Formats: sequence, structure tokens, C-alpha cells
Amino acid sequence: MSRFTRSREAKEFLVAKIVAEANQEGVSLSEVERKMLYFSETDWTLADVETVSEAFTRDYDHDVYEKKITSLIHNARKRARKEDRQEFDAWSDAIRVLSKEDHYLTVMIDEDDTSIDWLGLSAFGFLIIGGLAVPILLSTLLKSVLPRFGVRATRESLGFVLWLITAAVAVIGTLWYHFLGWQRGSDFIARVKGRLLRVFHRSI
Repeated sequence: MSRFTRSREAKEFLVAKIVAEANQEGVSLSEVERKMLYFSETDWTLADVETVSEAFTRDYDHDVYEKKITSLIHNARKRARKEDRQEFDAWSDAIRVLSKEDHYLTVMIDEDDTSIDWLGLSAFGFLIIGGLAVPILLSTLLKSVLPRFGVRATRESLGFVLWLITAAVAVIGTLWYHFLGWQRGSDFIARVKGRLLRVFHRSI
């Protein structure tokens, strides 16, 4: 269950974490820069956001600002992932809530490569590809092995087995996405990979 029920709560949490990260790193954030984190043209924002936006457009470089905020987001999330699992999950919940609406902050979050664990996604992709390759390998195996035991593998039986495995992969992938999400799913893969590597190193 998400920790946040409204976009305002989610945004205030994220802004507080970004400002805290800036303070920790010694990165200067002016009042205008801080208030721009709340900017939205259609959803909840600060009452004086139009005045803030005008000042920002006049006095600041958008690209420089976005790179600075993206860096703060990346560092804060990376630290939370290593040191505080509950805080990292809260980041994910807040981002999920904001992503349903139109907020300037989500633009900079999308640019942060911590938002997508490419290693985890790659592993997930290999999992799906492997799942699709298994039916082909199994079909070949059944055709060559079953006759040795006096069992005749018919096209219908092989087709059913292939369909069953493919359906299982599709169901697992769907459940993975809806219940774990990309981030938690990739974290799970990372933990499994770490354990396998430890076992491998102990065996050599």
C-alpha cells in the first residue's frame, strides 16, 4: 500500500529530501529554485508559483537547474537504497503518485538513471527471453528423449506443453510488474545475483 494518498503529500516529501540532500552536499538552492520543485501547470502547487516561474525564466538557466536537481535526486536515492530501505520505498511510492499527474519535478526524476535499474531490466529481459527459449529447447528434448522410453511425442502434446510454458511466463511477468514493480523486481534480481556470485566465488 502506498504511503502517500495525495500528490501534495508526495511532492512535499520529495522536495524535503532534495533540499536535505542539497544541504548535506553543500549545494546552494535559492528560494526560487526550491519553489520551482513544486511547479505544475495543472495540478497542486504553491500559490505564488506563477511569480516564481517568471523569476526563474528570467534569471535562471533551465538546463543547469535540471542537471543540478537530477544529480541531487540521484545521490539521495542512491544513499537511501543503500542505507534506509523504508525511505527508498517511500521515494518509489511518492514518484508513483506524482507520475499520474503533470509536475515539473517528474521531468527531473525521469532523467535520473536511478529511476530505472538498467541492470535489473536487462536481467528481467533475459528472463523473458529465456522463458521463450525454453519451449523450443524442451520441444527438441522431448522429441529426442521420449521415444527412448517408448513414448511418442505428438504434435498436439508438444504444442500444449509449449503453450503452457509460454502462458506461465506471461503470467509470471504480469504479476511481477503489477505486484513488485520494475524497481522492486530489479532489486530482487540484484539480491539473487549477489547470492549466486557469492556461491560461485566460494566454489572456486
